[in-house]
Amino acid sequence: MVDREDPRSPAGPTEPVPPGPGSPTAPATTERFGYANLASHLWSSSLSEAERENLARLLEAQNLDPFLQIVARRSIELLRIGPGARVLDVGCGTGVLLPALAELVGSSGKVVGLDYAPDLLAKAHERVRDAGCAAVVELVEGNAAHLPFETGSFDAAHIERVLMHLPDPGAAISEMRRIVRPGGWVVAAEPDNAGIRVDLPGDPEGMALLTAIQMTGMTNPAMGIELPRRFATAGLVETQIVPMADFLDEYDADAAALDREIGADAVARGLMTAERVESIISYLTEASRRGEYAWFGMMVIAAGRVPIDGD
Repeated sequence: MVDREDPRSPAGPTEPVPPGPGSPTAPATTERFGYANLASHLWSSSLSEAERENLARLLEAQNLDPFLQIVARRSIELLRIGPGARVLDVGCGTGVLLPALAELVGSSGKVVGLDYAPDLLAKAHERVRDAGCAAVVELVEGNAAHLPFETGSFDAAHIERVLMHLPDPGAAISEMRRIVRPGGWVVAAEPDNAGIRVDLPGDPEGMALLTAIQMTGMTNPAMGIELPRRFATAGLVETQIVPMADFLDEYDADAAALDREIGADAVARGLMTAERVESIISYLTEASRRGEYAWFGMMVIAAGRVPIDGD
């Protein structure tokens, strides 16, 4: 059964908690949620040192995004962990979530952060060292689809904005279910980037086309809405779904530059004219100036329990 919660319910701690690993929900020049200009291929192991450093800077910038902080607080709450717990953060990136998890499990618990990129793990090491929780946190290089841990060795596992990039997200969810003990919880937070909406009354088809082109670089742009199905397929039970809506009322220079870049791709493909692209950007710019701009995106948090014998 899937239990849908009111996303306006209390989100845990009153102080902001950093969000999880970074994602293409923001372009390199802005922290806007939902725009996927950082395509999935940029999460491969073949990035140059300069590209990886730029990626790390983006993750740190997203750490300050208020919406993603709310998502992170709610995700942590749904892990249901406390002192002495063992928790895994899959795709921990630069480790923005690790100090908060370490505080919850205390000196008797254990937090493991896993990522495929050793340079991102090096930055995570610096973060946990500076936060004074290195004794509680272990950092491991590894693959989300083949977790290097024994079955049932954790009380909970978390993943955020990672499944959207994976060629086999089901394998990662199944692996998280495997390494969490019966009765423990698996939590995933992913955007539904395929469902982004922008109010453009004069040319809604053109706006939809620009958004669709933006999504072509992402492996799983609809991952958020797929989570209930994928959790059920993995055998998780008592799944809770928390939809989190984000609304933007400003179309800034960074957003216009991004749409112009996407538009140039559309023109090169013969899908739109340059005049149509500029007309869309001009309308959105003026709509923002008049207080009429509206952008809507969704993030979905799913929490599922690993079944106990008899469930």
